[in-house]
Amino acid sequence: MITWGMVGNSHDASIAVFDGNELSWASLSKDFSGIPNDPDPNWDQIEVARKFTYRDIPDQVIWYERPGLKTLRQWRAGQGWLWAENNIRRYLKRWDIISPIKYTQHHLSHAAYAYYTQPHDDCAVIVMDSIGEFETLTMWHGKNNKLTKIHSQGYPHSLGLFYSAMTQRCGLVPNRDEYMLASMGDAGNPKRHFIKILNELVNVEGVGWNPNIRMLENMHRGCRWWRPELTSEEDLNDIAAATQAVFEYCVNNLSACAKKMTGSKYVALAGGSALNKRAVDNIRTDWVDVHVPQNPGDPGSCIGAVLAQTKTKIELDNKWHK
Repeated sequence: MITWGMVGNSHDASIAVFDGNELSWASLSKDFSGIPNDPDPNWDQIEVARKFTYRDIPDQVIWYERPGLKTLRQWRAGQGWLWAENNIRRYLKRWDIISPIKYTQHHLSHAAYAYYTQPHDDCAVIVMDSIGEFETLTMWHGKNNKLTKIHSQGYPHSLGLFYSAMTQRCGLVPNRDEYMLASMGDAGNPKRHFIKILNELVNVEGVGWNPNIRMLENMHRGCRWWRPELTSEEDLNDIAAATQAVFEYCVNNLSACAKKMTGSKYVALAGGSALNKRAVDNIRTDWVDVHVPQNPGDPGSCIGAVLAQTKTKIELDNKWHK
């Protein structure tokens, strides 16, 4: 059976082709279209995927999230009723994809991608992103080739949204320029605003006590309003430095909690926040091995969505399109 795992209709569209339980090929749409964060499949990408498919369409598509839950969360967040936009069957017909569709929950797709692409059976998994359907942070224990969720945190309490909102506060573009924030902070003083952020924006109970990370404001609305008197280049560099320091502090807490809750020696991370290399490197001494698969954000969920169904360990070597 040929299965396509698919991500799209939001940002960073991707396709993975599986022949049975074996990954044949995976790709990001932007690598074909040249459009950064391209939200939609690309016709050239689909043509290559079909070369691994033996016919025009796959036997089934596994979509990386549940559109009904996503629609409900968008409605509760005040974004309106967007079911027409989230109708994936109709969406895929634009590319003549009319295969049966299965759906995997957003954070499970992330967790499966992290767990089933690393070699250890007993492994903690931490998933951090902006928003799944409702979930923003989950922790899992992978053991006996199964994933068990051990912690979940929901919208609007989101470490990913916090980082994006502070990216915007520092004059950068959210959901695009997050990778620039830590470098911007290299010129700043992290101590100047560290406590202010913890008192006014983010609540975390130290390291290793409680995995909950609560937002004191809804970061989905941005935080351009925060400390409006801070406008100079020095001010913005200091905010960037403090944001990275708070983020690392929160990740340290999650790492300590995951180790205590699972007893594992290994950890795997996924979700967009796993791209924060400094925060990931900061926890490496806590574990025998820290695994972050290639493309750990939403693009990797084209693979993760399928692995959540097959529960099969795979190797990623040379499978991503270059």
